Amino acid sequence: MTVYNKTDNHDPNAKLNLRRYFLNKYYNSGNASVLDCCMGSGFLWGVLKKEYKIESYLGLDMKQKKGRLKIDSARYLESGKWDHNVIDVDTYGSPWRHWFSILKAQPEACTVFLTIGLIKMGGGGMMSKEAKKALNIPKLTPVSILGKLHELSINYCLAGCYKHDMIIEDAVEAESTGNARYIGVRIKRREDNESDI
Repeated sequence: MTVYNKTDNHDPNAKLNLRRYFLNKYYNSGNASVLDCCMGSGFLWGVLKKEYKIESYLGLDMKQKKGRLKIDSARYLESGKWDHNVIDVDTYGSPWRHWFSILKAQPEACTVFLTIGLIKMGGGGMMSKEAKKALNIPKLTPVSILGKLHELSINYCLAGCYKHDMIIEDAVEAESTGNARYIGVRIKRREDNESDI
């Protein structure tokens, strides 16, 4: 079982290259409106803003610092009062609360960057409550079983878009030298003539 250590940008090249792929493919005209949910030092988008024309950028973080809005980014997304088309969710652990809030808002089209890792939480749990809820896992499930279900929970949470009339148009996972997984997902609203498959 892998545990993700809390370090800012453990593998920045993998993260940067993943973002470059989507920026080149979908936002080449400079129409990216970026929401950086867990801004941290702002390193990644600091680099990317020098390389790409970005229409707008909003950095959020729980820690007060010049150049960003101090707010819980998951709560910001839950409000549904946003119109960003690039959302970067580089959390220390589980991005699923953010992900499901994005899906509920049903943006017309959106690229989402997810950093997925495992953190030992208080009480020994290894899976977020959002992932447990998605898989309908009982609260008293032993930690040893939760660890074995972690990979399944990632796939299941990603597929949750179909329950919200969204489809995955493109998905790429960057190779990482660390324990976290870096996934970029382009989602869009499902049209009447599009099936789930």
